[in-house]
Amino acid sequence: MSDVEIGGATVFPEVGVALKPKKGSAVFWYNLQKNGRVDYDTQHAGCPVLVGNKWVANKWIHEFGRVQETLFFVRLGVKDIATM
Repeated sequence: MSDVEIGGATVFPEVGVALKPKKGSAVFWYNLQKNGRVDYDTQHAGCPVLVGNKWVANKWIHEFGRVQETLFFVRLGVKDIATM
């Protein structure tokens, strides 16, 4: 993340947490419960930056692979996902 003068927090409204961006920091969370169901407490949003710029990098880790995504494209009739 980068430092932001005003705004740009990442908020988790279900648990009442707001994380201000700070250069060199990172945030990590699991969005699934141990049983594989969605953990709705991890719903989050990025607040608008009012003054300054916000730079972030995202990394998604698919614990169970990309099975759901593959099934979605198969239902659409896509034969080769790599060509998309």
